[in-house]
This record gives sequence, C-alpha cells and structure tokens, in this order.
Amino acid sequence: MNALIGAVIALMACGGIWLAIAGIVGTRESERALPDVSWTELGMRFGISLAGFVVVWLVTGWPMAGVSVGAVALMVPVFLKARTMRGEQLELSDALATWAEMLRDTIASHAGLRQAILLTADVAPVLLREELRRLAVRADRMSLPDALRSFAAEVEDPVADLIVAALVIADENQARNLTELLSEIASSARQQSAMRRRIETGRARTYASSKWIVLITFALAGGLVLLAPQFLDPYDGFGGQIVLGIIGALFAGAVWSLISLSKPEAQPRLLAGVEAEGA
Repeated sequence: MNALIGAVIALMACGGIWLAIAGIVGTRESERALPDVSWTELGMRFGISLAGFVVVWLVTGWPMAGVSVGAVALMVPVFLKARTMRGEQLELSDALATWAEMLRDTIASHAGLRQAILLTADVAPVLLREELRRLAVRADRMSLPDALRSFAAEVEDPVADLIVAALVIADENQARNLTELLSEIASSARQQSAMRRRIETGRARTYASSKWIVLITFALAGGLVLLAPQFLDPYDGFGGQIVLGIIGALFAGAVWSLISLSKPEAQPRLLAGVEAEGA
C-alpha cells in the first residue's frame, strides 16, 4: 500500500514539474497537428498501455515501473504516425509537382484551363486523384476560382496554394505565361522535396540511434530484474518508488521530445483560412 501511495505522489510530482516547465518555457501552437484517430485505434493503444502497466507491475512489484512502460507504449504509435505523416508530405509535394507539369503540357497543347483540369483529373497521381475529381465536379457547378480555392483548402499544402494562385490569376486575367509559371512551380516543388528527403535521411540516423537506446535500456532493465534482482532492492521502498517515478518521467519526456521533433513542421500557406465547399 505504501508503494502505491508513493507511486501516486511521484506521478503527481512529475506532472507538476512538467506543467511548471511548460508554463515557463511556453509551447508553440502547431497549425497542423496529428490527424484524429478512430475510437478503435485509441482503444487499442490504451489497451496495450494498460496491459504493459499491469504486467510490469505484477512482475516487478513496482507500480511506477508499470506506469513508465505504459506511458512509453502509449507514445510509440504516435511516433510511428508522425514518421508516416512526413513520408506522406514528401509524396504530396512530388504529386503536386507532377500535376503542375501535366497541366503545363496539356495547356501547351492549346487546351483551355477547365479542359486541362478535366483531362488531368483521371490520370493525375493517385494521392491527388480524388481531390482533383472533386475539383472537376466543382468547376462545372461554380466559378473556377472558387473551385480551385476549395481544392487548395482540401489539400492544405503550400505548393498546392502556389498552383491554385497561378491558375486563379490566369483565369481572371488571361495570363499568357501560365505554362512558364507552372514550370517554375513544379521545379520549386521538386527542389523542396529533394531538400526534405536529404533532411529525412539525416533524421533517420538519429531515430535509429534513439530506437536502439530505448531497446537497450529496456533490455538492460529486464535483464537486471530477471537475473540480478538484488541490485534493484533499493527501489522496493517508498523513496525508491519516488526515484523510479522521476526516472520514468524523464525517460518518457525524452521520448515525447523525440516525437515532437519528428512531427512535420507546418509550412506557411498562401491561401490559409480558405475553407473547402462541398461538391
């Protein structure tokens, strides 16, 4: 019972320290957070976390060890999802560059702007195909600039905003150099994508090292519990649980910091604030 009370006190102390640091340092509001998860996925995460908490507590007899393992187990899927989001962001930049090149070539063959959008909707990269099909439908039901702005609001990407801005200006002012402008946008998107891939390659080494550090730490702790439990006897008492809670909080905070660094940064958008309209 004393161990449980100590675990609760240690957990509350760690939370208070974290809140105090967050209040002093402040937090940066992100324009684009991780996407909402389904209740099923969220339930599975908490189920795995709860199972890890119960198993570790029963095996070691330390509630704070269970809390630490459960917290890390809860954060691992978030880390994996952040990596997936970065990959999707790179693929989206490449897809938008490809579509801009397709528009350029179609318009260069003396096709109108509406016709070019309609022709490229079904042959565009798969990642953009559904949005472009909705754009083609909207273009028949509303003005082309409004349809393009709705497309930009759906995609939510700075490169898409540049393409839409160029197309809107061309539609409203009959621009003659649209093909050259689309070529420049496509080239810029390719360069940004290449730069992001180089950064991602450098990050991959950091993430791999961090993953091995986490695995080695857990393997070492598990080995001590199973093979040399006498070295861990100081953690059985009230003070030991408080110390273990602080160590677990620091470890979980390090994992969360790595997750925060792994999230793709929100890029400034030219058409931010524009909302999509239903097709």
